[in-house]
Amino acid sequence: MYNKILMIFASILLMIGFNPATNAVDSKAAVAKIKPKQITSRQELQRLIKSHRTNRFNRFILFDMMPMAGAGTEAVSAGIKSATTPISHSDTNIQVAGVDESDTVKVDDAGYIYQIYNNQVRIIKGFPVAELSAAATISFADSNFYTNGIYVQNGKLAVIGSTWQTLETPKPVTDDTPIVADDAPNRFYYGWWFWNHYSQTRVIIYDISDQLKPKQIRDVIVDGDYIDSRRIGDNLYFVSRTYPRYYMYGGAESSAKLTLANMLPTITDIQQTKKSRLLAISDVSYLPEFVEPDYVLASSINLARADQAVVTKAYLGAGEMIYASPQSLYLSASKYNFDTAPDKNITSTQIFKFAIQDGQIEFKAAGEVPGTVLNQFSMDELGDNFRIATTTHNWASGNDQSTNSLYVLNKNMKIVGTLENLAKGEQIYSVRFLGNRGYIVTFRLVDPLFVIDLSTPEKPVVLGELKIPGYSNYLHPYDENHLIGFGKDAAVYNSEKADSDQMWAGGSAFYQGLKVALFDVTDMTKPKELYSVTIGERGTDSPLLWNHKALYWDSERHLFGFPVELYELPQPFDPKQPWIYGFPVSQAAYIYHVTPETGFTLKAQLSQIPEDVTPIHIAGDGYEHAYWDWEATNWFVNRILRLDENLYTLSNNQINVYDLAAYQLQAELPLTK
Repeated sequence: MYNKILMIFASILLMIGFNPATNAVDSKAAVAKIKPKQITSRQELQRLIKSHRTNRFNRFILFDMMPMAGAGTEAVSAGIKSATTPISHSDTNIQVAGVDESDTVKVDDAGYIYQIYNNQVRIIKGFPVAELSAAATISFADSNFYTNGIYVQNGKLAVIGSTWQTLETPKPVTDDTPIVADDAPNRFYYGWWFWNHYSQTRVIIYDISDQLKPKQIRDVIVDGDYIDSRRIGDNLYFVSRTYPRYYMYGGAESSAKLTLANMLPTITDIQQTKKSRLLAISDVSYLPEFVEPDYVLASSINLARADQAVVTKAYLGAGEMIYASPQSLYLSASKYNFDTAPDKNITSTQIFKFAIQDGQIEFKAAGEVPGTVLNQFSMDELGDNFRIATTTHNWASGNDQSTNSLYVLNKNMKIVGTLENLAKGEQIYSVRFLGNRGYIVTFRLVDPLFVIDLSTPEKPVVLGELKIPGYSNYLHPYDENHLIGFGKDAAVYNSEKADSDQMWAGGSAFYQGLKVALFDVTDMTKPKELYSVTIGERGTDSPLLWNHKALYWDSERHLFGFPVELYELPQPFDPKQPWIYGFPVSQAAYIYHVTPETGFTLKAQLSQIPEDVTPIHIAGDGYEHAYWDWEATNWFVNRILRLDENLYTLSNNQINVYDLAAYQLQAELPLTK
């Protein structure tokens, strides 16, 4: 466990690109002239890696990497081949039309459901309801492989995930081990900080034209931690981040290890070559301002063409989140700036723009803005412009003097529009860009919803602001004039100690139950909350608040649904003690009908938890606690989907089917645990 904690900590530093020597940028963050330069020789790559020293790895000797096992399929029960007539069904809730995102559940046009559970992929015949049954299970012989998500496209299933190659036990470093002069700074880490595996991103593609007998047709492995992916048509784009193996040698051994094999990332296409190959130097570029010598690898695979080679480009740099439009892919990377002057320790975000078309990837431009992004919805492209919302933290006074901003960058990633100093002292909780409008929610005591006009990119302006209790973690468009916010209600607490105790100065807010609100933004200068509904009390939660793919959305029927874990207080809410948590009561899919005329109407609460499964209560002297055990959580509904005129709820243990007219249970399918 201790070693795992150390690896996680090292991974965090790897992802943030920590380096105290990084130069600071001022709060205006003039756009850096960041242009990639192609690496032309091994000597140049050696120079770049040696000149960007990292303190990340301990010194040890590596051995040959362990071989990786393959993947296979196991038939479970009978089924039939795909129907020729497409079945109407819901799809994954995505950010950009035409840009698919990976998920744990997908549906194909033949009415088959694909679900990740326990690091397997279940294939379930979902339509017609009378034939609801398990069709097949795809299992993976590689115990190191962890599935992150799946895609289904034109008779192909792509499973994308992370794997690693375990290294042999390193040689221990003792106090008697000689240390060369340039190795002395690393002595602090010896004996406790080491890296014993090498992370990789893996994509396994199956032919599912016969869902009973999925056939593996492609297995691709690219070095690096998996960041994210998108599918546009038959082309799957994915991004990973890795480091040169050279750094794992460290110290005295390192100078002899500056070989191409230890400096360049590798790619394995098992169906084509069955051997790993080094990325060509001609496919590697670097950015003059890069801090840590990590590689960001942008790759693509054509799902329909098993004979088409993997496209991979590598850049010495960093990356954390991606946003993609049908023609562009953007990669954001936090740049942590540390300076002797505290007021200049402003973190910035670098943005790298790639053109993507027919599986080809071409670096176009890069820019930089102050602050950091919350998630993929903080970024957006419209025409030639890129919009990004950030929060900037400043601890110069000892307290966080945060501000929020929105920047518009042109096709060359130069800032052309700026909107700064929004909601000082607060931070961004959600963002949504919809055409020439931008919506930003910040929070400290109340939830200001800012409505921003972006019709003139050079002059973004706040036209309206709405302050209400609570906050929204996710904003979803209902139509061009209405927006739904999913988040938490909040109770503002003003302590009697507010004048004497800095902790309570200005009051505090404590989140309560889930809140769903319908906003009318027809008049951008006067946004209104038309309706709202609060579910449960403090402790009530939903995966939708951090994963938009948990939302079932049916615009045609004006329906939506999402999983809810309900908590309730044993006694009435006390405004003098808003921090008290409720106890878990139930978990279910909540289904609502919504229109601007009638507001929210709860249609159903669809739970799979058996009557004899209840939360565990622990009571002591003046103390009581309750929770669901792990086995119970396997009954939690985690996805909701529609096939034809029926609604399906999926948990790890079961699939339930309900009619959309009265939400009566039509069928149940217990799933192998």
